[in-house]
Amino acid sequence: MRIRYTKEAEESLIEIAEFLYYRWTEKEIRDLYAELETVLENVSQNLVVYEKFSESIFQALIGNRNVKLYFSINEDEILVLFFLNCRQNPDRLDFLK
Repeated sequence: MRIRYTKEAEESLIEIAEFLYYRWTEKEIRDLYAELETVLENVSQNLVVYEKFSESIFQALIGNRNVKLYFSINEDEILVLFFLNCRQNPDRLDFLK
């Protein structure tokens, strides 16, 4: 299954990584990316069903439950929509609704 990132997903992931660079260790940041890969692989293989955020959008916690990943699934593609640091204002997700 193909994995594609929206522009918003790329920008929000970079923003979170830059923020965490000053607060986490390098190992914790590597673990965040490893967890992201694991979630996407589980989705592509239909191994895990994640919590629904809306009718067609799912969410998963990564990075020691500090970051939420929002994504949608089509027949042949996982579309990564956005990353949200759990300490950020959830109003940033209004564009997903």
